[in-house]
Amino acid sequence: MSVIIHPSLIGILLGLLIFIFYHRILNYLAFFVSVFIFLFCLNLQEGVYSYLTIFNYEFYIKVDKLSLFFCYVFSLIGMVGLLYSLHEENRLIPGPALLYMSSAIGVTLAYDLVSFYAFWEMLAFTAILLIISSRTKASYFSTVRYAIIHAVSGLCLLLGMLYLFTHYDIKSVATFTDIRGTFPYYLILLAVLINAAMPPLHFWLPDSYPNATIYGSVFLSAFTTKSAVYALVRMFPGEPIISVAGALMALYGVIYATLENNPRRLLSYHIVSQVGFMVCGAGLGSQEALNGASAHAFAHIIYKGLLFMSAGAVIYSTGLERLHLLGGYARRNPWVALYFFVGALSISGLPLTSGFVSKNITIHSAADLHKPLEYLLMEVASVGTFFSIVMKMGFNIFFGEPKSNYEVKPIPWNMHAAMFIASSLCILIGILPSYYYQLLPYPEHFVPYTYTNVVNSLSLFSATALIYFLVAKLIAPKPKINLDTEWFFIKLCKALVYLFNKILVPAEYRYVGEFYRFLVDKMLALVRDLLVSMNYSYLRKVATEVPQHVYNLSIKTAKFYDGNMLKYLQFLLIFLAILLTVIILI
Repeated sequence: MSVIIHPSLIGILLGLLIFIFYHRILNYLAFFVSVFIFLFCLNLQEGVYSYLTIFNYEFYIKVDKLSLFFCYVFSLIGMVGLLYSLHEENRLIPGPALLYMSSAIGVTLAYDLVSFYAFWEMLAFTAILLIISSRTKASYFSTVRYAIIHAVSGLCLLLGMLYLFTHYDIKSVATFTDIRGTFPYYLILLAVLINAAMPPLHFWLPDSYPNATIYGSVFLSAFTTKSAVYALVRMFPGEPIISVAGALMALYGVIYATLENNPRRLLSYHIVSQVGFMVCGAGLGSQEALNGASAHAFAHIIYKGLLFMSAGAVIYSTGLERLHLLGGYARRNPWVALYFFVGALSISGLPLTSGFVSKNITIHSAADLHKPLEYLLMEVASVGTFFSIVMKMGFNIFFGEPKSNYEVKPIPWNMHAAMFIASSLCILIGILPSYYYQLLPYPEHFVPYTYTNVVNSLSLFSATALIYFLVAKLIAPKPKINLDTEWFFIKLCKALVYLFNKILVPAEYRYVGEFYRFLVDKMLALVRDLLVSMNYSYLRKVATEVPQHVYNLSIKTAKFYDGNMLKYLQFLLIFLAILLTVIILI
């Protein structure tokens, strides 16, 4: 079997060095490393390769069209994100971002389950560094909640893997349809769905992503949830539970996004919604549906990164992060407005954008498989996406009159360059879908630009725009907090703390403490009896002779010391200097 250098190991090693020895100039090194990894992934050839051997255990990567497709987009968005943050002096951005990107690539290439688990856990750890990169109180609390829920995900994955090792002798990442319905199957599925932000265990995503820096949010939007989508397509294709759950997830995210006032929290809920399309595609299970899930993941990473970058540019230049305080920004910075609306129209699935040629594959496959519920839910979610992002978020930030007296500072060239690259990709994929489809895991014959598809899309979005203008005042952004399932999680944690303090602590003090005191009393009694049994004459001898020896030593020292200790030190230093000179000359 061939041996290969794992691209993730390159990124991990250099990412650690950049993190440890950080200097602003290393931002450029991180960017060039990401370019190298992107080119490395482009040159990977299909096959199974060994990349590491530890104690005669070999670790493998598997390169096929599915893993390559995700490797391309993970390395691409990592490169664009590092370009976007090139000017920022923050230890917690370039190194952790490189580690995060490399972990996601490692998940997609992992062939043995040990490698998969290691990179899966590294995803969570490096994401935590990016969440706390803003160093705010809110980010610290979000980090704790993020760590708890992803620890649960990691534990489920570990237990499921151990069960596979011991009961089924399965040691490689493969399709688990043969063990469907078993305990480890659902345990690993639960771990993956947590990372995919499946409601009601999705709260960690809108809770944490908006609290990172504007640069950290770009990376966070790309890797964790899409690595989970890859795992669903690879391991659980055709799982009926997740097809309906994914479609409901798409609608759930849109509803909460429509209520939001914080632009990055709004975009975070749309990650939940858009990942729902991908989860549904994986659950439908046909080759066309799996292509749809993969294609939508690729397109989503690009346009959602673009949306987070354009929202970050607004926050960077104004210092404001509430829709009810903004307005009229397009007159101040028309380029950022252009970038934003390219991303917004792409996520909505407007013709000539990447979203149109990717999202419609999954919707079309649901219709072909006679899944009316999934089809209807995804169509409604698409309309809701246009309503909440293009109309509500877009108009409240970029048009109308400013709702507060804010100043605008210039945006660095590298932020413009990153947004330009991402927006160009959204358009190129939309106008050249045939080249895009050639990269998909399975042969794809879907034709997006039919008269019916285009007319239906334009009709739905036109009607949605009209409805928005009729109800715009009713859904105007308001400075309020929308409660989600994290409220129940926080209440549960508080209840557990109360239970611990009121029941477990007193029980520990009363019963366990009494047991400890009983043991200590017994040990002290043994020591007491031992001392009593010792020879008292021997103890008296020690007590009298030790002081006598100390006294005799002090008399001898006094004879040596004559009050001229400084002279002794001088002579000693002169002697050492002469000795050192002789040694050097010899």
